[in-house]
Amino acid sequence: MADGPASGIRCQVGGRLHPLAFLDCRELNYGQHSVLPLHPFRLSVPETALAGLLDGPFNSFIQTCREDDLRYEESDLPQLMQAGYPDITAMLAGHRPLLAEMLDDFMIGDLMGAIGRASGYCRPRARYWGDVEAADGRAYFTVNQVEKIHFADGQVLFEGQGYYGVYLIWLTHGKRTEIGT
Repeated sequence: MADGPASGIRCQVGGRLHPLAFLDCRELNYGQHSVLPLHPFRLSVPETALAGLLDGPFNSFIQTCREDDLRYEESDLPQLMQAGYPDITAMLAGHRPLLAEMLDDFMIGDLMGAIGRASGYCRPRARYWGDVEAADGRAYFTVNQVEKIHFADGQVLFEGQGYYGVYLIWLTHGKRTEIGT
């Protein structure tokens, strides 16, 4: 993709380029053992693209942290509080180790979803609860765990392990209820 929000983003799986629209992140049991064979991956995201991909979820997360810290008079991320709850651009400028920790611990799924959307992927919309035809059954590479995040030459580099395919858990409640009714 030459232009747009996904411009300059690259993913390699086992040393081969992988299409961004077919990249996802394991949500349930992220980082846990996988029965599927794991493959090394390297995702490279330009620092200039990171804010555009994550501004909304990042700012929402920061606001939630700020409110929780005030409410409970303690912080789960004291470094974030000490830094003054900076936005993602300020984090890139002066708090990279904290940003890397937050991306891995709290925002990796948001990043993968944003990259997928920026590269043209649109999840199927369920018509009703339990709509199995809307299950996301595309064949893709699923990040099982990010093992290293570092910054080099204007890029944020994510390295880790993942697998081809998806664990798909589709629960139904025994009834067909239209969404929105």
